[in-house]
Amino acid sequence: MKKALWISAAICLLSLVGMVLSLTLTGGGGEVGEFVPPPFEEAAESGTPTVEDESYTQIFRDGMSFSAHVTGKVVLTDDTADLWFTNDSGNDVWLKLRILDGEGKILAETGILKPGEYVKSVRFTTLPKDGAAIRLKIMAYEAETYYSAGAVTLRTTATVKNS
Repeated sequence: MKKALWISAAICLLSLVGMVLSLTLTGGGGEVGEFVPPPFEEAAESGTPTVEDESYTQIFRDGMSFSAHVTGKVVLTDDTADLWFTNDSGNDVWLKLRILDGEGKILAETGILKPGEYVKSVRFTTLPKDGAAIRLKIMAYEAETYYSAGAVTLRTTATVKNS
């Protein structure tokens, strides 16, 4: 009985030493999950676009601290779709658009837009199938701090055309 107790204590001690060494050699793991601010949109333009697409609409719900405009009809030509994503000029938040498939995998995303900016086109890194269900997720960040100011998700489908 004493021998089993000593063996158990030795195993526990070795496990503890292994964990301490692992944390020490990997820097304590403090970098895992560390927040990295998203970049600003390189193709952002100032102003309000003139869009003739009938699906271009304002997104606003009671309780949201922001409004945005985006085209709800997602039509890809090759790997790009004109979504005219707009951070309305009256907002106090920065916005980012992410396009997701049915499993939540990121298909495309913009950089951050400041109030009064828009981006016409979004390039997809992964192409959905024609007719696939997708989601447009608009994420709001408090300026400078990057704290979440809410999010809204729109469900739509993708139309894929080849040029």
